[in-house]
This record gives sequence, C-alpha cells and structure tokens, in this order.
Amino acid sequence: MARINKRFYKVLRLSFVVIIITIIFIACSKYISDDSVSVSDYKKYLQSYLDSNSNIGFIDSISSSNTDSNSNNIDDISSSPSNNENKKTKNKNEISTDNLLADTLSTIANVEKITKAQKFFDQIFQNIIDFSPSGQCSRKYKEGCKIKEGVNSRPEHYDLFPTLSHQSLINCLDLSANEIKNLSETHKKYVDSLGVTLPNDIYKGNGIVTVGGGRFSLMAFLIIKNLRDLGSKLPVEVFIPPGENRELEFCNNLLPQYNAKCIYIDRILSPKMTQKFKFKGYQFKSLAMVASSFENLLLLDADNFPVKNLDLIFNKEPFKSNGLILWPDYWRRSTTPYFYEIAGIPIDLNTRVRNSYDDLTPPEVYTKDINDLKDVPLHDLKGTMPDSSTESGQLLINKKKHLGTMLLSLYYNVNGPTWYYPIFTQKAAGEGDKETFIAAATFYDLPYYQVKSNTDVDGYFDELGFHGVAMLQYDFIQDFKLYELAKHDISIKYGLIGNSNKKQKQNKINYDPNYTLADFEKYFKTKENHDIMFIHSNFPKFDPVQLSKEKKLMNEKGQHFRGYNGLSKFGQYDIELSNFKIFNEFFCSKKKVPYFPYVFEALKDSPTGWEDMCKYITDRLKFLIDTHEEAISDAKA
Repeated sequence: MARINKRFYKVLRLSFVVIIITIIFIACSKYISDDSVSVSDYKKYLQSYLDSNSNIGFIDSISSSNTDSNSNNIDDISSSPSNNENKKTKNKNEISTDNLLADTLSTIANVEKITKAQKFFDQIFQNIIDFSPSGQCSRKYKEGCKIKEGVNSRPEHYDLFPTLSHQSLINCLDLSANEIKNLSETHKKYVDSLGVTLPNDIYKGNGIVTVGGGRFSLMAFLIIKNLRDLGSKLPVEVFIPPGENRELEFCNNLLPQYNAKCIYIDRILSPKMTQKFKFKGYQFKSLAMVASSFENLLLLDADNFPVKNLDLIFNKEPFKSNGLILWPDYWRRSTTPYFYEIAGIPIDLNTRVRNSYDDLTPPEVYTKDINDLKDVPLHDLKGTMPDSSTESGQLLINKKKHLGTMLLSLYYNVNGPTWYYPIFTQKAAGEGDKETFIAAATFYDLPYYQVKSNTDVDGYFDELGFHGVAMLQYDFIQDFKLYELAKHDISIKYGLIGNSNKKQKQNKINYDPNYTLADFEKYFKTKENHDIMFIHSNFPKFDPVQLSKEKKLMNEKGQHFRGYNGLSKFGQYDIELSNFKIFNEFFCSKKKVPYFPYVFEALKDSPTGWEDMCKYITDRLKFLIDTHEEAISDAKA
C-alpha cells in the first residue's frame, strides 16, 4: 500500500510541475507575443532575470524536485522502517510543493510587473530617439559674452551680478534661429508624447540608489558599508551600467550581506530596446533613477558619503510636501534665456522675486529702482529657475509625484552633451546633469525645495595653499526649520505678518542701501542643530589603486597627512579611517576575495602592484589610527 501511495504521490508531483510550467508559459505569453521581442530574446531575458534574483527559485525548485524524484527510488521509499518516516517524507514533500507554488506565483508576478515596465519604458525611450534634436551645439560664444567661469554670491562677486542679467546671458552661447526652432519643436513633441500612465507597482518603498560598475562598484560599497556602520537600514540598489558584466561576486555574494543588491537596465527595457539604444556614461545617473524599484529614493554619486543615519528622511518636511530636494553648488545660475523660449516656459522680465537665494526679503528692500531691472540677474526674475545652481551629487525625489521631472530630465541628459548641458551652464563651472532636474521640475511647475545653507568644504593646507577634498552638504530637514525661522522673522520685520512696531504698517516697503545677502545668510550660519549630511569626496576619490600609485596625501618626505581636517563639521565621523579599514580588510588580508575585478585588473601587470598598494594602505591605516584621537579632540574643541 505504501508503494502505491508513493507512486501516486510521485505522479501527482510530476503533474503539478507540468501544470506550473503551463501557467508560467501562459502568464508570459503576452510578452512573447509582443512583436518587438523574439522568443529567443525572451528566453535569455527570463533566464537572466531568474539568475539575478536569488529569492525567485522557480527553476531551482523544479530542478530540486526532479533531483529528489530521481534519487529517491520507489523501492527504497517503500522499504522505509516506519509509517512515521513516511509521514515525515509526505509532509516535507507537501511543504516543497507549497514552496514551489509560492515561488512560481512570485515569478509570474515579477515577470508580469517587469513586462509592464518594459512596455512603458520602451515607448519612453523610443520617444527619446524619435524626438531628440538633430545636430549638436557648436559651443561658440559671441564676442561680447561677459560670463565668468564661476560667479558666486559672496560679497567680492556682487559687482559681477550684472554679468548674469538677461541681456548679458542672451549675448553668450550662439544659437541660430533654426537651432532654436529645432530644439523647441522636438522638446514639445517629446513632452506631448508623455501623456501616458505609469503602470502600478513599478515603484514602491524607500531606498538609496547609486551607480556602480568598475571602480564605482568599490566606491558604492564604501558608501553602503559606512551607511550600515552609522546604523542606517535603508535598502540600497547599485545600478550596473550596460556592458559591465564582471560584477557577479559583488552583486550575488557581497551586497546581499548589507541589504543591498544590483539592478540592471533590463528591469525597465526589453532586450531589443537595450540593443537599440546607445547608452553613455553621462546618462547613467538618470538611468539609475528610472531603473530603481523605489518610489522615494535618494540618488547618490558613488563618491558621496552620508554621515548621518538617513532612515527617516522620507518622512520629514520639506520632502513630504515637495517630493524633490535639491542642494546648492558654489555658483550662481548662468542658463541662457533661450532655454525658456525652447521649453515654452513664460518668464516675466519686469518682476523681480528674489535676490540670489534670498526669496523671503521683499524685492523693494534690495532693488534701488523696481522699474529698472536691466542689470538684475535673470534668475532673480519671475518664472525662472532660482539660484543657486544645483550640485547633483545627492538628490531626493518621489518618482510618482515627480514622474514628469524624472522623464524630462532623462531627455535632457540623453541630449545633454550635444545641446542641453551648454544651454544650462554656458561656460560656467560644473557642466553636466546638475541642472536637468530643476529645469524639468520648473517646466512642469512641480514643487521642490532648495537647501539654502551654502555648500561647505573640507581639505588641507600645504605650501601652495588650500586644497579642497570634498564638498559638504547640510541636513535639509534642519535647513528647512532655519528657513521657516527666517521667514517668520523677515515677515514680522517688514510688516508682512503680525503687528509692526514701526509708525506705519509698511504698506510701502522702502529701499534699504545697507541690506546685503548676509542679512539672509545669517540664519544658516548657526552651528547648533545644523549638521552636515553628505561628504562629496570628489578629489581625490577613495580609490586605493590611484591613491597608492600617485602617493596621494603624502608629503615630499613620504609622510602621510590627513586630507579631512574638519571632523567637527560632520559629527566627528572619521571618514578616512573608516574607508581605510575597509581597504585593509578586503585587499590586504590573507584571503583576497575577488569582489572588485577593477582592482585585480588594474594591478595584474605589475609584479609588485599588490605589495605596493597594501604597503600604502597599511601605512596610512596606522597613521589614521594613531592620529584619530587627536583629530576627534580637535573636532570637539
């Protein structure tokens, strides 16, 4: 009887597997029937998807079931010593069947979700191809262009503000009438093509995304390891760019230990579109944003280190209300007025609404003649993007609220080097993706908050002067509270709210020749409850290969010195010591695990490459440990 029961159960299991295969075939048939994707493409896609998602075990479950069936001979089963063992085996098989069903249903749901996403984004990317402007910008500037490489809002640059006026900015980048027409028509066609609805469940939850691949995978891991050391539990996704196929150990074995994983372009694009579209490095941040599974995300450059626990950032103001947080660069904005014509954004050249990043003090206070604005910076006027320019090493976005921002910024970045980057920046420092996000949000008139605290800097001095190693960006939650305080005080001062102590209710606000931007900036100079949130370590980067080869942060005598000397600014967090501990653990221990192929490839042709690098790492680690207490003491002082 036991023999019959076992035979019956085996037939039942085999039947179940056949049914499951049939179900998944039917569920995926919509994908296969899509004319844009071949059956062979789909087979490769499904296998790669399953291989890259270790928690979806359809193929593994079937393989396991078949292995069990083959290894467990019926005669062996029937000769089991007791009915209890038979029951245990039956229960185990039932559990295995339940797991198989659960895994299969999960696979079907994920494949359907990815299929919907691919169909949606394939159309978006096709629209980008169809409606990108032809040709490219000559990057020629008119002879009378007065733009300097970098105008900031410090007092020594006040005299340069007229060089940022409408007349001055329109007299720089040379764009012909035909080029403007080409840009305007293609921009409108692309925007008009976006009247589509985002499929449900493409994005959900909160998390962090950064770009990996090559040495950037190593730097991304440094970010993740530091996040975990700070107590943050937010999941992290590392976007591996198309063409990077060397990250298996990193993606499959290392990242899951830290609640992180790799994501790829095939999450949003079909194999056919992936082959059709030409991906380039400057697009990768936008691609990472689009490909990430998170609805609310923090987009980080791979050399940008949070120095606070970030777990609650998506639940706080001003993110909750605005859905987009931007941080400032050092410079004022220099976008050509032609952009507003190209995008069809109305601007009012006769109405001033701010003075640089002071958008609270009434314009009458700092404008001598409110009817004569010819020398006022363009981006102080109504309808324009406000100062300061953007530093996009970090960005917070709600992708559902800012779907338009995300998709239009993608368009600007794809066409950035050919057209939009020089249009946004015009000879000023830092040309790149930095202005694409605020430009897209401005086009759609979507809300955002710009951090008002000026970008800080850390670095070191030598005989040649100061050398910056990192840009420091402030906590946007604390910044917003300071902004609200400034709004309250300034409103009372000028009689905009409450009772005025002055003789008149300030129905007419007078010009104040003593006003300066420092009157506004003082609210953001406080050290109390005003913390650094990000260290953007742009030079030199934490790359052990380059650091050791170039003997960075060492003097002529071969002595190490600290690059980061402002630990008081970021809570005494010793970022150098933390990262060199990681280098030592992963590269200079007895067992070198090949998580980072970049390092192995960079050193493979040098007989002493590993030895030289590890000597630099161990020597510097010892120096950082020896000087840690002193560095912390100086920070506390």
